[in-house]
Amino acid sequence: MKPTRKQAMGFYLSILTIIIALAALIFYLINCNSSYFKNQGVHPLVAGGITAAIIVEIVYVILVEKLGSEKIFDILPVIVGICLMVAFGMFISVRVAGIASIMTFEKNAQTTADMNGAIIGMVLCVSAGILNMITSFFRIIKED
Repeated sequence: MKPTRKQAMGFYLSILTIIIALAALIFYLINCNSSYFKNQGVHPLVAGGITAAIIVEIVYVILVEKLGSEKIFDILPVIVGICLMVAFGMFISVRVAGIASIMTFEKNAQTTADMNGAIIGMVLCVSAGILNMITSFFRIIKED
């Protein structure tokens, strides 16, 4: 008889990582269409890195749920973390000049709102990365 499998803490933390990463992607895309940052467009490493992290995390959860905990699957959370941290680094690099300009020369209500959206997106992106690191210490499923 096959052992019953139940979701462990890692499952819920993985779902939370996906949700936070999705929120970071949404904030980034909204920020790309804000009036101040619109001319910079969408950077492919930021959007692609967060999107790849979400997809790999979903694949990881599904594989562990369907096939059980295999050692080969342990590389997937590492890939997710790398994608999120690269996206975070690029997010900072594409926004740092604009944020510095807003804080020193162009501070008004609109630019401050655009800057705050960028900062929230960055915080969400790094939070998803840190949560991914924490999640990697927990099991996805409990095996009886």
